[in-house]
Amino acid sequence: MLKEFAWKAFENTGDITTYMFFKEIEEKTKAARENEITRDEVATTHH
Repeated sequence: MLKEFAWKAFENTGDITTYMFFKEIEEKTKAARENEITRDEVATTHH
């Protein structure tokens, strides 16, 4: 949701700071997803 808001704000303003904020959200989301996948994989290999 915040990612979409940041993207729309960038589309409307062209502000590079808003774009950088969007990219930061995107990277953190990706890292969190990868972390969750890794946790799930580790949990299934330890049972």
